[in-house]
Amino acid sequence: MSRLILLAAIAQIAVATSPLVAADRGNYPHQQSQPTYLVQQRDGRQLLQQGLQLYQTEQFSRSVQILQQAAKTFQTQGDFLNQVLALNYAALAYQQLGQLPQANTAIAQSLDLLQKNRGNSKEYIKVRAQTLNNLGQIQLAEGKSEKALASWEEATSLYAKIRDSEGEIGSKMNQVQALQALGLYRRARLNLTDINKLLQAQPDSLLKAKGLLSLGNALRVVGVLDQTPQEQQQQQQQKQPQPQEIENFGSKQALEQSKDVASKLNSRELVSQIYLSLGNTAQALQRTDEAMEDYRQAAASSASPTTRVVAQINQLRLSLQEPQQQPKEVGQKVSYQNLQQTLLPEIQSQLDSLAPSRKTVYARINYAQTLACLRQKSEARGTAINATSVNCPKHQTSAENITTNNIPEWKAIAQIVATAVEQAKSLEDKRAEAYALGTLGGLYEQTQQWNDAQKLTQQASALAENIPAPDIGYRWQWQLGRILKTRGDETAAKAAYTKAVSNLKSIRGDLVAMREVQYSFQEEVEPIYRELVSLLLQSGNKQPSQDDLSTARNVIESLKVAELDNFFRRACVDTTPVQIDQIDRTAAVIYPVILADRLEVIVSLPSSSTKQKQNQNQDLRHYTKNLPQNQVEDKLEELRQKLETRQTPEFLVPSQEVYQWIIQPIESELEKRQIKNLVFVLDGPMRSIPMAALYDGKSYLVEKYNIALTPGLELLNPQPFARTERRTIAGGLSEARQNFPALPAVKRELEEIESTVRQSEVLLDKQFTTEAIKEAVKSLNAPVVHLATHGQFSSKAEDTFILTFDGRVKVNELSELLKTRATNQRGAIELLVLSACSTAAGDNRAALGIAGVAIQAGARSTLASLWVVDDQATADIMGEFYKQLSRPDISKAQALKDAQLSLLKNPSYNHPYYWAPYVLVGNWL
Repeated sequence: MSRLILLAAIAQIAVATSPLVAADRGNYPHQQSQPTYLVQQRDGRQLLQQGLQLYQTEQFSRSVQILQQAAKTFQTQGDFLNQVLALNYAALAYQQLGQLPQANTAIAQSLDLLQKNRGNSKEYIKVRAQTLNNLGQIQLAEGKSEKALASWEEATSLYAKIRDSEGEIGSKMNQVQALQALGLYRRARLNLTDINKLLQAQPDSLLKAKGLLSLGNALRVVGVLDQTPQEQQQQQQQKQPQPQEIENFGSKQALEQSKDVASKLNSRELVSQIYLSLGNTAQALQRTDEAMEDYRQAAASSASPTTRVVAQINQLRLSLQEPQQQPKEVGQKVSYQNLQQTLLPEIQSQLDSLAPSRKTVYARINYAQTLACLRQKSEARGTAINATSVNCPKHQTSAENITTNNIPEWKAIAQIVATAVEQAKSLEDKRAEAYALGTLGGLYEQTQQWNDAQKLTQQASALAENIPAPDIGYRWQWQLGRILKTRGDETAAKAAYTKAVSNLKSIRGDLVAMREVQYSFQEEVEPIYRELVSLLLQSGNKQPSQDDLSTARNVIESLKVAELDNFFRRACVDTTPVQIDQIDRTAAVIYPVILADRLEVIVSLPSSSTKQKQNQNQDLRHYTKNLPQNQVEDKLEELRQKLETRQTPEFLVPSQEVYQWIIQPIESELEKRQIKNLVFVLDGPMRSIPMAALYDGKSYLVEKYNIALTPGLELLNPQPFARTERRTIAGGLSEARQNFPALPAVKRELEEIESTVRQSEVLLDKQFTTEAIKEAVKSLNAPVVHLATHGQFSSKAEDTFILTFDGRVKVNELSELLKTRATNQRGAIELLVLSACSTAAGDNRAALGIAGVAIQAGARSTLASLWVVDDQATADIMGEFYKQLSRPDISKAQALKDAQLSLLKNPSYNHPYYWAPYVLVGNWL
């Protein structure tokens, strides 16, 4: 059974609130893909058919029982190939139930049978390839991504050997999952390109339509959603379009082509599945109106009641969101109200008629959660009840857009979920049962029935832990933590939150691989870390204990790792806890954390004695500013705006206020400890503020300290700058390219670097191409790479890029560009300088892009700017920076400070606008 057809079935899964890694990764056996060489013995064949049918209707527990009986029957008959098939499908059913040990046993039996009965027939090879495909699924579920990749590569070669295009495409599609989990982004994209070429070469057929559907779903997961307007224009201008590459062939294009093929073949049900996927992609693109129409088409074109009800539930959920087009807002409000009134009784009636299955259980849960959001909003109780417990969309319509007509009462909504619990139990589907129980507990949390909420949530958490299913278990541990906190049991609440964070760490590869619209890092993951930090640091009028401070700091570090995982959409960031004393005994690390009701600051100071050095907890300080999140963020936005727009002297007031929040409480301790370096692990919109420009009423922070940023000490390579000849590759664009303005001072900037650094290679304008940079990095082995060009840092990896003469290089492609040295060459890039790039305006998480560039490039440090400043000032500060860096025994942070002070002393450039936005990210030594 190849992955190709299996992925097509996945499109029917509801996308609003289903578990993050639930049925999506499981294989779905398909009757048409069965081998044609089943034996004539009636009993074995009937059992196998029955087991497959039960699997397809998601009755996995019964499916396992029947398939195991089939395997024994085939064993008795001496039919090892059909025995292998039965065991294969049993292994998949076990996997769906979360029973990985049993899945491993079944697949191991399959492999053992194949090993003992080796053959070269086409039938044998096909069954072996399928077994390897299924083995890979189980290995990936266990987090063994490298082994999964090897299994799928072998399966691909076997399918190619017997010229099975369907199997080859399916196993290549599987490889994308493993490559993504391993952080091999470019290889994953190349695989998708190969798959696309294979599909484009196929004649129009159901195979091609289903393959393109699978490709569209895979592209959505890796974040390739749609062509840019520029790419679309280029494609339209081509007289003879070539087979489309993934770069200009996104999820939407693949799905549209799939729909065209399926429509030609009059495959109505496949068309409806494609519309469901198109709706998912439109949601990922935040095109609400387009998604609404796609889901409407899915419901209208489907003969399957399950597909129809899933599409309608997605429509209903989308109706909670604000209309996209303001001119039509009034009409859309009325339209959305009418839609809600029409769909509510229709969905309820259809759900009652559906046979129990995992899909039905999830559909009931999704429907109940949507009803809870409608009731919550209609009753205008959003401030009194935690919307997290029912997974309400972040951007909802206002209360006047929702009426209480036809919306069930809370008791009736809970009954819908209670039915889902009973259906899951009847299916013996522990995973679905855990999800349903937790959802029911969330409804009781909504209505503040704390005893029942706690009991049900504890049951769900225990069930998820026993399966084990940490990907849904963390939700219920988070929910339990909220309930316990509300009930005043802070100790138990901390334990629940801690377990949730631990589970998040264990499934980081699964989380970041999911690009589906039901998953929002900022709504479903980030709050867990912040709420735990809040719990650890709130102790009334008492200072939190040193243990709690240490744990809180570690939680903040874990959050920073998770943020970068989310930025890259893969868990490719290796982390190692680092103590500050091991790096620099003259540095203090400052962690400001913006919480809902206050600003918390933790400061890690170097130990003052050997005894203390052994217990890092003794060197943590903590202070609080009681300001709500919106006031903190408004003040930061005001400061950023006044700095960037050169509003003098208006910026001094907010600058001094932020200084008082972060630095003033620890000022005397910093002086006492003779701290020279301040290292900031910044949070949220604070990352867009240059700490160097904070003002104490007399002087700027940069006049007292060397300043650096780090995404977290766990992400830091603590090695000091190598004291060798600092060979430098310096490239840049002075000409206008791709609608970006010219940067005439870049030429002078590169000339100054060339005159300062004896061993340097300069690539200017036409010489500044992707290939030239790659070759220079490979041949020169330079520890410093300086790129003076336009670029943008964003909170999304796909929107973070630098400009070369021949195009844009996105952050995920930098590894290929800058990690091209031969394996026998030593030394990473010590310093990557990005001159003239800037953070995206209005993006509070844009500075993640700077950290992302540093990590993806393999650079120990990155020097970049938070906004684009004067061209001449940039050339001046960069020239001075390299002069300072050429001095013996000077750190990168000290070199930047001295360069900034040189501009500060210049009357033409003394405003922070000119010198402050340059930030050093990573190792400051």
